Amino acid sequence: MTVQRPTTGAPPRTRVRPLAAAAVGNVVEWFDLTIYATFAVYFSPLFFPSSDPTAALLSTFAVFAVGFFVRPLGGWLIGSYADKHGRKRALTFTIVLMAVPTFIIGISPTYETIGVFAPILLVAARMTQGFAAGGESGGAMAYLYEIAPPHRRGLFTSMWYTTVVAGIVLATLLGFVLAEVLSAEALSEWGWRIPFLIGGAAGLVGLWIRSSMEETLEASEVRDGTTPQRSGLRALLSDYPRETIRVILLMSGSATAFYTFVSYMPTHLIKSVGLAADTTFGVHTVSLVVFMLLLPLFGHMSDRYGRRVFGLVFSIGGAVAIVPLSLGLTTVWWQSLVVDIALLTLTACMFSVLAAVMTEQFPSRMRAMGVGAPYNLATAIFGGTAPFLLTWFSSQGLGTWYFAYLAVLVLLVTLGLGKSRAPS
Repeated sequence: MTVQRPTTGAPPRTRVRPLAAAAVGNVVEWFDLTIYATFAVYFSPLFFPSSDPTAALLSTFAVFAVGFFVRPLGGWLIGSYADKHGRKRALTFTIVLMAVPTFIIGISPTYETIGVFAPILLVAARMTQGFAAGGESGGAMAYLYEIAPPHRRGLFTSMWYTTVVAGIVLATLLGFVLAEVLSAEALSEWGWRIPFLIGGAAGLVGLWIRSSMEETLEASEVRDGTTPQRSGLRALLSDYPRETIRVILLMSGSATAFYTFVSYMPTHLIKSVGLAADTTFGVHTVSLVVFMLLLPLFGHMSDRYGRRVFGLVFSIGGAVAIVPLSLGLTTVWWQSLVVDIALLTLTACMFSVLAAVMTEQFPSRMRAMGVGAPYNLATAIFGGTAPFLLTWFSSQGLGTWYFAYLAVLVLLVTLGLGKSRAPS
């Protein structure tokens, strides 16, 4: 199927400014998303009181998963809006939807104060965040693809995940600082609220910066709903079924790997491996910085050598190496650091090219929704359940079986890569 290439795109002299606007907003949103998983080990007993700390943590990550299951709805509705009315409006809306519930979590009363309404409020906030994240992904990837020069689309689209990781690095670094300056008791009682309050306030900055974004669609491409072009979910499923399935296959192992190695690793190292909290945050912050630097490097290289080679390193190499590497996570900090970096290097091979591989499947009239809907569906199914599954398997002494499950999913990514194509 011939894919319609965008006829627009910001002129060369304006590309830096919209790239920066998209990047800063993305950093803020993913900081907000990540602090939940990063600090869950501290606030879970306050919202889900239990004599078993593992049960409380499992309940907290069940809420984490619930937030993911509204992401496909956000990818569909906000993605459709972005395809019809422009990327700028959609991406400005998503940052508001992310910042408000983050602030609400930061000021939420606990179970001891308002009883069952505390976890209900937490669920509502996470669902709103999930809806916003679903809409953000497809719109932001489409935006970066459309502002990029044709020979730099790998580099430009890799910046989406680079800024995702930047937000995660900031969240993890904040966790390290708070673990250093506050006692475990203080973190559990009130210190965990600090990152949520910071995240809510940062949303205002992100909103102001995103208001300066330049639209990538010409006025003639922004439809008013009366143009008889086929678009929307029905058109996606009928006109692009192969591309839709390909995105889901790509995300099966990719999303699970991302939320295991990037977002959940600090909690796993503290709760299951037994590494000290301050050491954990230090180790993972260093690993994430390496990961973040590799993403644009590999993205740039994919513009020259193609996307498929990097995807195969992740899918085949990961299937072979993930289980043996996971056995190297121990209370010896330097050993866990080496393993963490190795796992994230494999992951970087995929996520440096993932946005480019997905966005180049669809025409501009349905690019945001075409990526956003299947991307977030697969992320919800595979990524959203990863922390819960790893926590449960580890609590049963079966952590290795979880990593074997992950290795199988990573191998499935090979089917989604399709035939090799020249860099676009």
